[in-house]
Amino acid sequence: MELDSYEYLMQGDSNNGPVVFPFNADSSLLYRVLLRDSVIVPNEPICCRMPKNADPLTIEQQTIIYNWINEGAIGPNVSIQEEALKQPPVLRVYPNPFNNRIEISYKVIEPGPVNVSIFDIVGKQVKTIDRVDHNIGWNSGFWDGKDNAGRAVSGGIYLIRLQSLERLEIIEKILYIK
Repeated sequence: MELDSYEYLMQGDSNNGPVVFPFNADSSLLYRVLLRDSVIVPNEPICCRMPKNADPLTIEQQTIIYNWINEGAIGPNVSIQEEALKQPPVLRVYPNPFNNRIEISYKVIEPGPVNVSIFDIVGKQVKTIDRVDHNIGWNSGFWDGKDNAGRAVSGGIYLIRLQSLERLEIIEKILYIK
């Protein structure tokens, strides 16, 4: 696998799939192999720590790569606004599973209303987190495991639904552990 240019990096593949998942550094093999401690990666026949035969990257260098991936892994000569117009909305939740509070981050590409709702596993709406106009870019909110009336919900699987002006819908499954 050659990673000596942006094009090769983004087309790069490993035995585990793509090397970079834009907007998701935690799932990107590139970021995982840069961590100071060796990472065991299934199906990889070689040691999985980079750079090979060199000192590990500093925390600052790792953070730059982590942020670059989470911001979309935008290539050279492409403005962030141009790239944002090509990308659909993105929904990220952290931590998942969670036990007291989960952060819900989402990126929208057109200003306008965004609806973030939480449903139980049978489809009943439990909570509405956000239903306001947002600017282009990243926005976030939190859920503390309570319904719209302020009552604690039981532990289990919930679905977070993001609906935006682009009429795109994203659903993410989360696990609430009490």
